[in-house]
Amino acid sequence: MRFNAAPLRELPPVTKGLAALFFAGWLGEMAFGSWLNFYFGLVPAAFTGRLWLWQAVTYIFIHADFWHFLFNALMLWMLGRTIEPEMGSRKFLLYFLGCGAAAALLTVVWNSGSHTAVIGASGAVYGLLGAFAFLYPNATVNFYFLFPMSARSMAILLGAVEFVMTLARTGSRISSVTHLGGLAAGLLWLWGERRWRERPVYEEPDPALEEKAEVDRLLEKISTKGQSSLSRAELARLDDYAKRKGGRA
Repeated sequence: MRFNAAPLRELPPVTKGLAALFFAGWLGEMAFGSWLNFYFGLVPAAFTGRLWLWQAVTYIFIHADFWHFLFNALMLWMLGRTIEPEMGSRKFLLYFLGCGAAAALLTVVWNSGSHTAVIGASGAVYGLLGAFAFLYPNATVNFYFLFPMSARSMAILLGAVEFVMTLARTGSRISSVTHLGGLAAGLLWLWGERRWRERPVYEEPDPALEEKAEVDRLLEKISTKGQSSLSRAELARLDDYAKRKGGRA
């Protein structure tokens, strides 16, 4: 499989809808700017102090400028057309929003008390990158559109870069901890889901099947060692079974 884009008409419905919301968020940023960021961006101090919990989702759809919008929309375009059909539209939407919300929570914890708004879909998009690497680890991707590598290698490289950038606290306007949170949340989600699916399922034993198996064992014992090999309890059990089933042993 090769990581590529698709014509707009071929995009699945949730991917199209999210892209439209990205565009609306960018237009809203141009129209309302700092007001929109304060109320609907992710402001850690407001999220925890005022309990503006909606910000954990609404910040995803606001983009600072055209290039910010374009990059996230392009990544959504490339990834959504593969992942949404694989997951199904409902699960894909929950996964996307869940990764974005998890990235927001990590950002709030890491930058507690900050009054600087974090905006953009990058955390959720990094969750999609994690999903692509998890579902198609050997698929070929062009890292930064130039360097071919496997999806697994891309996820490891991106995770390492964002981890280092997060610890470095470089003062960059790019929130690396948000990227890292989305990527980690997506991988943990899918790993946990796989483990849950693969867990052993305990089934209640069927008494009738257990009784039949015991009777078969006793009959096999008679066949190989004779009836004298059965104890009184075993003979009584066999006789009782025969009576209930309409015969006599």
